[in-house]
Amino acid sequence: MEQLTNILSIFRHSYKATATAVTALCVSTGVLAAAGTPLPRCDASTASFYLMRYSSPAAVGTPPTTNLSLATVPATGAVALSQIWNAAAAPTVSPREIPLAPATAPLPAGASVAGGMGNDGYIYAIRAVDGDNNWDTSPAAGWGSGQGGGWRTHTRNYELFRYGRDGVDNLGIIDGLGPYLTSTDPSGTSVPGALDARLGPNFNAADVDPVTGILYVASFQTGGSLNRVFRVDVTQTPPKVVSTLTLTANIPGTQSGDFAIDAAGQWAYGVAITSSVFAQNYRFNLSSGAVESLGSSYFSTSFGGAARLPNDANKLAFFGTSTRIMTIPAGSLGSSQATATANGGDAASCLPKFVATLQCTPTDLVDSAGQVANCTVTINQPAPLGGLSIALAPPPANSRYTTTCGSAISVAAGETLASCTITATANTVPADGDVSATLQLATPDAMADYVLGTPIAATVTVRNDDLPSVGVSCTPNSLVDAESQVAVCTITSDVPAPVGGMTIRLTSPISGPRFSTTCGNSAVIEAGASSTTCTITATPNTVAGDGSVEATLTVLDADASTAVPYTVSTRSANVNIADDDKDTNTPTGPGSVTAVPSLSQWALALLTLVLGGFAAMRVRRSRMN
Repeated sequence: MEQLTNILSIFRHSYKATATAVTALCVSTGVLAAAGTPLPRCDASTASFYLMRYSSPAAVGTPPTTNLSLATVPATGAVALSQIWNAAAAPTVSPREIPLAPATAPLPAGASVAGGMGNDGYIYAIRAVDGDNNWDTSPAAGWGSGQGGGWRTHTRNYELFRYGRDGVDNLGIIDGLGPYLTSTDPSGTSVPGALDARLGPNFNAADVDPVTGILYVASFQTGGSLNRVFRVDVTQTPPKVVSTLTLTANIPGTQSGDFAIDAAGQWAYGVAITSSVFAQNYRFNLSSGAVESLGSSYFSTSFGGAARLPNDANKLAFFGTSTRIMTIPAGSLGSSQATATANGGDAASCLPKFVATLQCTPTDLVDSAGQVANCTVTINQPAPLGGLSIALAPPPANSRYTTTCGSAISVAAGETLASCTITATANTVPADGDVSATLQLATPDAMADYVLGTPIAATVTVRNDDLPSVGVSCTPNSLVDAESQVAVCTITSDVPAPVGGMTIRLTSPISGPRFSTTCGNSAVIEAGASSTTCTITATPNTVAGDGSVEATLTVLDADASTAVPYTVSTRSANVNIADDDKDTNTPTGPGSVTAVPSLSQWALALLTLVLGGFAAMRVRRSRMN
């Protein structure tokens, strides 16, 4: 600490040095850490908030301790704390601080006394003083009360801290909040402010409007301004008071403690101590300043911290010596739930985690040029400063497609989506089948700022659009009804069948008494082969005159059930089965030959001639007579 004191002493006569420069020096000496990245977000299903607990210096010359934890409130029972960090000098001190402190006093590193969660994921809080010099008569040389009093440079009370995942940044003096001199010389320039610094060292109530991102700060305590709230723009450098909200009535009681702003950014809710026994619950409107009483409570402990809960827009957490849940808008408080305490504390809301989903469009491609699926990761609210990285499980490498989807994708700050692509590889290879590319959102780390919604996976199918051509032929195409008369029918593809083979739909010839066939209603061309066969066999017989028949084998078009689609080149093949059994009464030689008459026919002819001759002789005799 002595080294730090010596380093900072150079600022005694040069008070225009920025808080950033001081932070760099302090980090180099290993005393504190800068804020770093935004604080972790909370699952929207949990009743969680950030709790800052402060402990007074353990010994002279040591700074107070600041502990930042994530508090989770169960339905009943004690509140669980998960520490983010714990540091004895986490806040960056003002360049004015250490030179003004007596050597024997605790170093005025201080802590914050009231703040709220910014929309960027950092807690913004007013600095408090613990174990510091007398606030209006700092005894440093030239700064006795006779020369104007130390209150005129009491800027340490109006500095703004930014709490992050790794530590704290001092953003400097809040412009317009309190009057101060620009140097330790009484003749230095006086900077005016909205509030006289001599009212007291601390603001004790603050929260950030979740809609506008404006920090509302107040001093709701005896000696404070009980009817004024100051709006501070924390996005400016340095932070600046942009307006004053004048309330329609004073906040009741001697000590109010912290307040919390509802999720709609309309009302701030608080609890004011009115006696040793009673407290008054209240709220005030952030637009009109209207103050409303919400009933009394039977307890007298001041709440140093108040915060919204991410799981229920109607719930606020109030922390003092324990934690109690307020239900709004009624403002009723639940029972006390044990919580680890310290000398003082503050609370801030935990931003809900982003919800990430994934979708690819279209989900079907063909292996031709220009076939692209856009895969989009969407989050339910704009990404924070610095963007949001979402872990992916990309599809495996495959020659049938390419992808720009890697192991992670980043949603740019202020955006709600990011895209990558899956592109089909164009080719003219028939029968190379279909492949699927599945992209998924990987399971995020427990400390990640997002959770998975629905859907979280998408499958893009790359389909083959180069179809094989299938035909059929039978050899020979003519048989007779004798032994060993067989035609071999070949179903042929112009390319080898892919893995799994190709099933070809057929119309089989109907077997009967004239032929049989092994050709069914389908045929399978095995993987790597280009053809398959079946047979048509004539049925031998000796029946003369039974004529000829034809057996026809037909290739049908592929349908929805066909695993490997195809086109048809030669649709049908015919096999003729002819009769080879001859009639013995029928000439078999060339020309037309008269049939040979049987014996009975000759006898009939001879009888006819004899009778004819006999008749002729009788006619002649009759003429002679």
